[in-house]
Amino acid sequence: MPALQDQPYQCPCCDYYSLEERNSYLICPVCYWEDDGQDMDELDRVSGPNHITLRQGRKNFAQLGACDPSAASLVASPQDRSGLRREQRATYF
Repeated sequence: MPALQDQPYQCPCCDYYSLEERNSYLICPVCYWEDDGQDMDELDRVSGPNHITLRQGRKNFAQLGACDPSAASLVASPQDRSGLRREQRATYF
């Protein structure tokens, strides 16, 4: 039996470890991406709940700090996310 992960999971959009579990439609408090299970291997597929591709969400986060411009007022501030772990993965826009 695999070990249970007791750390947060990495958001596919912002790369912060901010999700309690993956693939369960939780909304990332850092970037506001709704996690439908999509990941780096599907950058150009439109996400049903997010209505944009993961590539566009990642680009928006890099530029605006949110997966979508309409979510900019809903995301964690840079100060609020300063204590969260992040391992940035490359995306070529």
